[in-house]
Amino acid sequence: MQKTKLIHQVIVGSMFSFALATLGTQMVQARRIISLPETRCVSSGPGRWRPDKSEVAIGRAVYKNVLHMGPGNTYVAMTCKIMPDGYETYFQTLNLEYGMQDNDRGSPGNTINIYLDGQRKDSRTVTPGQKESVSLDVTNVKNVAIETICSDQPNRGQYCGRVYFFKAALVPYPPPPEPKK
Repeated sequence: MQKTKLIHQVIVGSMFSFALATLGTQMVQARRIISLPETRCVSSGPGRWRPDKSEVAIGRAVYKNVLHMGPGNTYVAMTCKIMPDGYETYFQTLNLEYGMQDNDRGSPGNTINIYLDGQRKDSRTVTPGQKESVSLDVTNVKNVAIETICSDQPNRGQYCGRVYFFKAALVPYPPPPEPKK
């Protein structure tokens, strides 16, 4: 009888430990920093955006892309739903770094507008070889939109080079612990 009770306790304890380990792993995974294109995103405008893993030179430095936006001679926009249904807060910060390639020297610049739940929160113009970075609080934000407008749009005579995003990170709320160094 004692032996059966001991075996039963070992089995129950093992199952409980496994359940806790699985739950802990899921919680850690849910708190990871993710890339904006990993969320539900849709396009608008005649231009195109695409996830992109290529490398480009911007400001005489090499960057690995997350996505690019090509407005052509007009504009392109992407809108992403960043808060899953049923949540009130999911992400804390959106960190963006972007620019135009060094070898797009003849291209007009692009204006990049960032919208949080339909309200414009940032607007910057980049030219070939120039990079920008922005960090925005997205606590309680449901949707993020990025709009890239060709600066030569009124003339529609010249295509604008692509804008390459080498960082488009959504930091969860609360943020994950810093890795040990």
